[in-house]
Amino acid sequence: MAAYRSWGGGRFWEPETRLSVLDLYNSGTLDLRLASILWMIMEKRASVLVAAGPMLAGKTTMLNVLLDFLHPAVKEVRMQGLLEDFSFLNGITPSDSYLVAEEFSGDRMEYMWGEPAHKAFQLMNEGYAIGGTIHARSAKETVYLLNQYLGLPASTISRLGAIINIRAMRGKDRYSEPIRQVDSVSVLFAHQNGIAIQMIVTRELGTDRLVFTSKKEMYDILAKKFGYDQEQIEGEIERRGRVLARLLTEGKSSREQVRAAIVGYYKSRNL
Repeated sequence: MAAYRSWGGGRFWEPETRLSVLDLYNSGTLDLRLASILWMIMEKRASVLVAAGPMLAGKTTMLNVLLDFLHPAVKEVRMQGLLEDFSFLNGITPSDSYLVAEEFSGDRMEYMWGEPAHKAFQLMNEGYAIGGTIHARSAKETVYLLNQYLGLPASTISRLGAIINIRAMRGKDRYSEPIRQVDSVSVLFAHQNGIAIQMIVTRELGTDRLVFTSKKEMYDILAKKFGYDQEQIEGEIERRGRVLARLLTEGKSSREQVRAAIVGYYKSRNL
C-alpha cells in the first residue's frame, strides 16, 4: 500500500509513491484508447468506483491512476473510514474537491460502510464527487451491494459516473505477480425502473482484447452522462491519446512525468 504525505489534519493527501497510467499500459491492464476515455471521465470530476472480487486485484492502484486525471485545481480529500465525522465539509466546496475512500467495506476501521458510507454517497446529491474501491465482481453486483446492503436509493446510485471492474489472474508461476486487467467500464443512468448500466468497454472472454461499444453508442453515453459534444468526442480521445503516446515514445512513464504532462495539457487548453 502506498505511503501518503498529508496536510490539513490528514484530509488533503498526496501519495509519496504510486504507479502511473502508463505503468498500467505497459503491464497490459488497459490500452491508450481506454486510458484517454477514463481521462475524459475524470476531467469532468465524475464519481467512480473501482470494483474487483479478489484481494490484491489492483483496485487502489487503479483508483490512484484515475485521480491523476483530475484537474489540478481539484483537491483530493481523504475520508477517515468508519470514524469519519464529515467536519471537512466546513472547509471545502463541491466544485473544487474530490472525496476519496480507501474502500467501501465494513472489514476495517479505515474502510467506510454503514452510516458514514451512506452519508458519503448522499453527498453526491449536493454536487460532491467521490471515488473509492469496493469488493464486487461486476457493475451489477456493485449496484446491488449499494442498494440492498447500504440502503442507497437508485436516484443516488445513478449519480455515480462510472464503475471500473478489474480482474486478476494468476501469473505464469506462483512466484509471479498476478495479471491484472480492466474487465469492463460501465456508466450509470437513472431509469424509470431504477438504474440503467451501460458498458462502454468489455474484455473479450479468454483474450487480452478490449472490445469497445460502437462509436455511436459510446459518443451518446459520453455526451449524455458527462456533457461532451458528440461531434468532438473522437478528437478529444485522440488528443489525450497523443499526449500519452508521446510520453511513451520519450521513455517517460513515471507518475511524476505523467502527472506533469496531464497538468500541462490542462494549461495548454486553458481548462
